[in-house]
Amino acid sequence: MLGKIFGASLGWILGGGPIGAIIGLAIGSAFDKGGKSIFDTEHEDNPTKKQRTQRGDFSAALIVVSAAVMNADGKILKSELDFVKRFFVKNFGEEVAKEKIKVLGEVLKQEIPIDDVARQIKFHMRIAEKRLLLQYMFGIALADGEIAQSELLMIKRISDGIGINPYEFRSMQAMFMGQQGETNGNRSKYYNTKKHHGPSLATCYEILGVPSKANDTELKKAYRKLAIKYHPDKVAHLGEDHMQAAEDKFQKVQEAYDKIKESRGLN
Repeated sequence: MLGKIFGASLGWILGGGPIGAIIGLAIGSAFDKGGKSIFDTEHEDNPTKKQRTQRGDFSAALIVVSAAVMNADGKILKSELDFVKRFFVKNFGEEVAKEKIKVLGEVLKQEIPIDDVARQIKFHMRIAEKRLLLQYMFGIALADGEIAQSELLMIKRISDGIGINPYEFRSMQAMFMGQQGETNGNRSKYYNTKKHHGPSLATCYEILGVPSKANDTELKKAYRKLAIKYHPDKVAHLGEDHMQAAEDKFQKVQEAYDKIKESRGLN
C-alpha cells in the first residue's frame, strides 16, 4: 500500500523523524493498516547523513507542508483541496490520487511540528528540491486567488527552516503575488494596471532579485544565476511532472528578464 500511494520507494522518510511519524499515522488512520507500525521509527534521524531524495520522499514531504499551509489561516478551502487533487491526478492517476487525498485529509487533522518537519527536510533534501517545494506551497496558497498573510507567514517560516535563501524567497514571492486577483490591494504594484500583460516591470526586477538601478551586466549575471538554479534537469530524478513545474518557474524567470531587456532596449 505504501509504495502504491507514493509511487516509489521511500528513503530518508523511512529512517524515522517527524514526517515519517505523521505520514505513518495518517496512513494508519485512512486505511486502518496499523498507523505508525508502517514506519520503522526506532532509529533517530542522522542530520549529517544526506541521502538522495526519492520521489516518494518528496511526495510525503509535500503532503505534510501542504497541510501546514492549508491550515495556516484556520480554514480548509475547496480550491486548495482541488489544487492538490489536480496535481495528484495529473501525476499519479485517479486511483492513487484518491488515496493520497485520504492521507492528506488525515494529516490535516494532526498537530504538525512544522519546525521539526522543516529541519528534517533541510538536512535530507537537495536545494533544487527545496525550491520546488517552495513553489508548490505558494501554488496552494494562491489556489483561491489570494495569498493570505497567515499563509505567507507559514510559507516564510518553512522556507527559513528548510534553508532557502531570503533572496530566493522574495523572488518566488514576487512571482506568485503577481498572480493574485484584482481584489488584492497589491495589484497596482505587481500588475500593469492599464492593460495586464503579465507582471509589472517592478515585479520583474523582484523576480530576478536585482534593483531597478542595476546595470546591464548585473542584470545578466542575476538572470544566468537563476536560470541555472531553476533548470528543470535539476529535479529530473523526481519525474516528468516535477520537471514541468520547474519548467514553469524557469519560464517565468525568462519572461521577467525579457521584459526588463525590452524596457531597456537590449537585444
